[in-house]
Amino acid sequence: MENENQNEGGLRWITITTLLLAIGVILRMISPSIGGISLNWNIVMYCLAIMLCRPTSGQGLGIGIVAGLVATMTSKAALPYANLISEPIAGYLCAYMANKRFFNFKIANVNVEPAFMAFITTIISGGIFVTVTKVIINLPINVYLYAMLPTVGIMAVLGMIVGQILYKPANKIFNVNHGVKNKYTLNHMNLTIDKGSFTVVTGVNGSGKTTLLLTIAGARTNYFGGVKNSKLIVNDIDIMHTELAELNHQVGMVMADYEGQLVTETVGDEIAFSLENLGLEPNEILKKRSQVLEMVGLNGLEDRLITSLSGGQKQRLAIATVLVVDSPILVLDEPIAAIDPEGAIEIYSLLKELNTKYHKTIIVAEHDLKYISDCVTQLIVLDNGELKYAGTMDECLSFMYHSKVYAEAIPLKSKIYLELGDKKC
Repeated sequence: MENENQNEGGLRWITITTLLLAIGVILRMISPSIGGISLNWNIVMYCLAIMLCRPTSGQGLGIGIVAGLVATMTSKAALPYANLISEPIAGYLCAYMANKRFFNFKIANVNVEPAFMAFITTIISGGIFVTVTKVIINLPINVYLYAMLPTVGIMAVLGMIVGQILYKPANKIFNVNHGVKNKYTLNHMNLTIDKGSFTVVTGVNGSGKTTLLLTIAGARTNYFGGVKNSKLIVNDIDIMHTELAELNHQVGMVMADYEGQLVTETVGDEIAFSLENLGLEPNEILKKRSQVLEMVGLNGLEDRLITSLSGGQKQRLAIATVLVVDSPILVLDEPIAAIDPEGAIEIYSLLKELNTKYHKTIIVAEHDLKYISDCVTQLIVLDNGELKYAGTMDECLSFMYHSKVYAEAIPLKSKIYLELGDKKC
């Protein structure tokens, strides 16, 4: 676990620790003390940083050294330099406990790890601090036992409460995007997509749809977290063991932001640009351009400015730029996300024609399933980077309904049938 987490954010742990320690210094300066006792914000903040980033024990030692320096400069204690001993040890042990997840359990459905980590870390740090102070200054044993140690206990309880309260909002702030990386990792994706099929991939945002499509298209997903324990067969092609150059030739992809794929000024130039990259002769370019624009219903618009096209027409043009290089597999990421209902119907009518008339294997990531019933031959349900179900549309919708996996995406008509227990009604 320690090795898994140690550098998952590069120097992210340094950034978060620095920021939280700075906040801790400010809060320590403005926080009131009651009877000479106040919350040790320094410990709470670096404890939060360690739980958010899960650094190695060595990195935890470094965090403790920095925290000790900060505490030494801001402490009003009789022996502030004792922080240079207590905080590094506490930081090291805090990181060790965080990686081993000693306190990662729930009480009444609440994860109490932040509370226990803050409490134990404060006990360790405070206990070492007061012990070193007692020994060096030679304080009376009664002061040590009945004043200093109870004070540490009170501070630990305060840290326990505040640490538990602050962890959830801090986790949302600092890990809101960082956690997405793991969601994009595909696991146990044993999937076969037959040649000439029309496959739709669905699932909640972050379930891995785009990652799956990028993998099929030959964009290895190291940035997104990779593909583990998976086997992908598309058009009899073993995706995981095929050279990227070959996948790029076999698969054409239209991204969700299809307008970002359009790079020229006119419709005709956009198609010609793709063909020029293949080194075709001018006459052949004109011929293939005419053919592909006919296929997508944009014939006669060669001189139209792309900026003057509707959303549906731009989507068709993006599809045409992929079709013109004769890729047998066409992959589209949410092709109707920015298109009105009428345009959505037209796009799926086009995709169905490309599938049935031109024998293209179509793979689409889609949330809105009401448009695909007349097209789809296989529906795939993803959740948290794993394949949950693959089958016919009726089979998958039934699975989604009964298993409560993205059930909100089930079209209303199908949901009514499922609730009545009659698929055909």
